[in-house]
Amino acid sequence: MASTDKEFKETTKMTRMEYLFPVRFAVGWMFLDGGLRKAVLKPAKLDPNSPSFVGGKLVNFLPHAGPFKDFLLMTLENRSFDVTFLTLFSYIEIIAGLFIIIGFLTRLAAFAAIGMSVGFAPAYWLGSTCEDEWQIGALLTAGAVTIMLTGAGRVWGIDSLIFKKLGDRPIANVPILKWIKLW
Repeated sequence: MASTDKEFKETTKMTRMEYLFPVRFAVGWMFLDGGLRKAVLKPAKLDPNSPSFVGGKLVNFLPHAGPFKDFLLMTLENRSFDVTFLTLFSYIEIIAGLFIIIGFLTRLAAFAAIGMSVGFAPAYWLGSTCEDEWQIGALLTAGAVTIMLTGAGRVWGIDSLIFKKLGDRPIANVPILKWIKLW
């Protein structure tokens, strides 16, 4: 009986990394889909001459932008920068989402996903169904944080091959960043 209790305690201290694959796939898909819908499936969303241009959403976001207000003002006042920013943002969504799904540089991709999720957090309530935006934003942030902290790409991902070959590698060998691993 004692060995059963000991085994139970040891196994409950660990979370099987395989269990994180559905979270990794869902978070990755949400970002991949968000970028693809703008950049590939409906490129008019990135065309400033189109009524579908997503730059109009930045105007709605502006009163709630908090620390991003100056950046958004600069973006809105400079049309070419506006288009460049939104296009880059869309492609970063695609890359981060794809990397999270395939488990390549998963922690770095999840960090980018966190930045995108948190950056637009003040605007989550601006949609027509406020509750949905908050739920999606909160889950994307929590999922991306979980993926980043656990290195979820080390199971069923390309990161597992890189980790076996190279071991841990920090983002940079400076305080704080040396504790954040690439895979």
